Parts: sequence; structure tokens; C-alpha cells
Amino acid sequence: MGDVVVCAVYLFQVEPWRDDRESGSMRRARRGSIDMAAPKLSDIAKRAGVSTAAVSIALNKGATTRVSEEKRKLIRGIAEELGYYPNELAKALAEQRTRLLGLVVPLRDPIFFNQFIAQALSGIQSTLMRRGYNLLVFSPSGKPGRATRDQILESRFTDGLILINTRSCTMQDVNDTIEELQAAQIKFAMINSYYGKAPINYVGVDDAAIGAAAAEYLVERGHRRIAFLSGSSTLPAHMHLVKGLRKGLAKHGLELPDDLIGCTQYESERAFAILDGWFRTKRGRPSAIFTADDQLLLHLYDYVEARGMSIPQDVSVLGRGNAHSGNHLRPRPTSLAIPTFRMGELASDLLIDLIEKPGTVPQRVLLPYELIVGTTA
Repeated sequence: MGDVVVCAVYLFQVEPWRDDRESGSMRRARRGSIDMAAPKLSDIAKRAGVSTAAVSIALNKGATTRVSEEKRKLIRGIAEELGYYPNELAKALAEQRTRLLGLVVPLRDPIFFNQFIAQALSGIQSTLMRRGYNLLVFSPSGKPGRATRDQILESRFTDGLILINTRSCTMQDVNDTIEELQAAQIKFAMINSYYGKAPINYVGVDDAAIGAAAAEYLVERGHRRIAFLSGSSTLPAHMHLVKGLRKGLAKHGLELPDDLIGCTQYESERAFAILDGWFRTKRGRPSAIFTADDQLLLHLYDYVEARGMSIPQDVSVLGRGNAHSGNHLRPRPTSLAIPTFRMGELASDLLIDLIEKPGTVPQRVLLPYELIVGTTA
């Protein structure tokens, strides 16, 4: 089992930046000395003429009748004036929670350069900031494709885990990770490429439906010989996209032969070799290509440019990818877009609900894809 490098990424809601000199002088004028100790609940209570308990309720409860709205406004105004900030550690201890969630991304490549993960992480951040949690990122150096046992043990320092399945994850990897997390009684939510029936919090898309929609879209535009450019035949998403493509083509009496399914292993050289094979002769070449994700789309664009071809004149292109990720490409790709930001946002909400409301029933959510019409198909 490989070592685990743990990188803490703390996500806070912060006030706008203020000039330190100005804030220092204001504090000196207000409190007499810049070196005074940080204000406490008792300081606020004394100024407001209420109990410390009333101050705690006013500052920490979203909606309560135990302290009047007028008093709450007074207490919060004094807290802001004194520069009071709540002690997150004390709050966490009182709640018997760390208010930390762990993020596990089984991928050897730097995760923040991956467009899918970056968008999902933005959604996670949005929810965590709204609900007052922080994030701990686990960076694996062990077997790619699954959470390691070390990560699962480390996750006991958090309230729960968010797992993002990547192109390194086989179906067996995903199932093994779920079994180990359930056996360890760790709360978690999963994003992307799980098609099993375990009762877990999961957010993804219906890739079989996306494959069928791709077939329908291309056939409606007159294409009869359609190819599929994918990463690996062992990936769950690949299997379901192929299933959907074949089902959609069969409705029109068409097939997706094995020789028009190309798996590149996400290597540019392999992608070029596969595409050279498809375009070797004019008679057998595909008139349209459906790509499984954004990286494969980029490989296809690179190939077309290198071979002096044109899209859509020489071949039409339909992609499956993250919303707006192809905005910088020309010609602008037509795509079936996945709501990756929303996936991260919703998975975080489901996990926090599970943490804060014991007995919450896990939910499996398949979000709708969006057809973005460009000029490539």
C-alpha cells in the first residue's frame, strides 16, 4: 500500500480586505490598545447587558425565538464592532464534530489541472462555504483507481468523505472502496461513474442515456457510420456509453462495430494511431465521431489540425464533457454537457445532511445533461 500525502485545503467565507493600518488605528481608538486580548463572548454580553448564553444563541443559531430579533441585532452589531470571530475549534468540540470533510480523488495526475475535478471541486467549495465546513484533500500515491486503506483510516479525523471517481477507477475499484467505507462505518458521498445498487449517496449522470442521445442526434443529421473515441474499455462510463450508443443506433437499423470503438488509454500517440486507421481510406471512414470526454476531444482536435483536415467538413464531432469547457475551442464543439459543478455541490449537501441529521436516507441522484449546439455536428 502506498503512502498518503495529506494536503489541507481550508475553505472559509472571509470579509473583504481592509487596510491593516486603518483597521489597527480603529482598534486602538476603540479598545485603547492594539495588543488587547481577542474579545470573548463575556465582553459582548457585558456591553449588551445580556447573559453569555444569550450571546452564544444569537451568534450561532440561524433561527430562534429564545433571543428577540432586536437583541440579536444588538449583539451582532457589538460583536462586529469588537472584531469578534467565533472559535471554530470550540464550536466543533461542542458539536462533537470536526466540521472537516475529506476529498479523495483516485488519480495519479495533478487533480487541480483536471477540468472535471476542478469544476466538481468548485461545486464542493460552494456548499462547504455556505454550510460552514472545511475541506481536507487526500492525495494518493498508492494504487490508482481507488481509495487506499490508509486514506480510509485517515478519514476518521473528518466527519465524512467525498469521493470523485476518475478515469483510473474500474468497476471493481469502486465496489471495493464502497465496501471498505461501509465496513468502517464512515459517512461518504460519491460523484461520477457508479452504476451499482448499493444504498449510498451518489450524484452522477445516466451515461447510457447520453450514449443513446448522441446516436439519435447524429443519425438525425444524416450520419450512418459513427465512431466512438474513448479512454479505456474497463471504465464503467465507457461500458454504459457503448450500451447507449448501440441501443440508439439499433432503433435506426444501424450498428456500432467494434472496429469503430477506439480506446486511447488517454495517450495522444494511441489516439493518432486509432484515427489514422479510421481515415486510411475514404470508403470506410466514419462521417462522425463521438468523444467520451474533454481530453479525448482535444486529442481529436490536435489530430485534425496535424493532418490538415477540417471540422465538420471532413468529419463531424460530438463531445461528452463538462459544461462550457469547450468555449475556447474553434470551431466551437457541439456537446452533451455534464453539470459537474452541480454534482459537487449536491454531493456535499447530501453528505452534510447525513452528518447533521442521523437517519437520513441516502439518495442516488442522476442529473440531466444539456445539449450545447456548436458548429461541429
